[in-house]
Amino acid sequence: EATVGVISSFRPAARDAPRPAGRTRLLRPGATCWRIERARRMAFLVDGEEYFAAVRGAIARAQRSVYILGWDIDSRMRLMPQGANDGFPEELAPFLNAIVSQRRKLRAYVLAWDFAMLYAFEREWLPIYHFDWKTHRRLAFRLDGRHPLGASHHQKIVVVDDQVALLGGFDLTRSRWDRQAHACDDALRADPGGAHYGPFHDVGAIVEGDCARALGDLARERWQRATGERLSPSYADSDVWPRHVRPTLADVEVGIARTEPRFGESAGVDEVRRLHL
Repeated sequence: EATVGVISSFRPAARDAPRPAGRTRLLRPGATCWRIERARRMAFLVDGEEYFAAVRGAIARAQRSVYILGWDIDSRMRLMPQGANDGFPEELAPFLNAIVSQRRKLRAYVLAWDFAMLYAFEREWLPIYHFDWKTHRRLAFRLDGRHPLGASHHQKIVVVDDQVALLGGFDLTRSRWDRQAHACDDALRADPGGAHYGPFHDVGAIVEGDCARALGDLARERWQRATGERLSPSYADSDVWPRHVRPTLADVEVGIARTEPRFGESAGVDEVRRLHL
């Protein structure tokens, strides 16, 4: 599978302060990470209620570009099942379509794994119909099959205007949303068909600034690899940070670590493994 993660690197208050003897820098581009970039703001998003609300809040303010990469994406998913109350449709595909339709300079690109039939009963049937054929021409949906036999595309990233990026363990699909209480009887924890599912826990992050722009580069690289189409950066000098999200950190270095399988001319990437070790 191909995955990506971020880790913040705290530097001494004085940049020239000596490091303790024997200490090795954790983030090393080309070894334990791909790139080190600065984030103006960064926050950790615990569980789906926080993560999906931040995704919706950022996309609702998009001006030029939205990139969504995922293992699975469901057009019927409600990012905020309690109701977003922002004037846009609640379900994911109609929400994206409404945003793109209203803003002439905005384009959105959605890339999901071209899944094995083993998962067919767990996924939405014909997602390309709901995301691509029924939506505005500036909303593009593609399936990613560029991986070795038995592998999957597993990067889960949302990038808005190359200004803000969100990533972590969350796919924009069914049975992922939950609150931190993880109550067994939470009526809002239901899939698009109305069936209730068990508690679900995961963690994501949101970054702003150069780090988000780097993740935009990664999303465009992945899109080109999957579709053959080269996309140009669509940077907008706008504030798309979700208004309700309080930053956890400010002005920090962030390392981006990837996992990619050996495939075709690519030798593969194991930065996440090296980072853990």
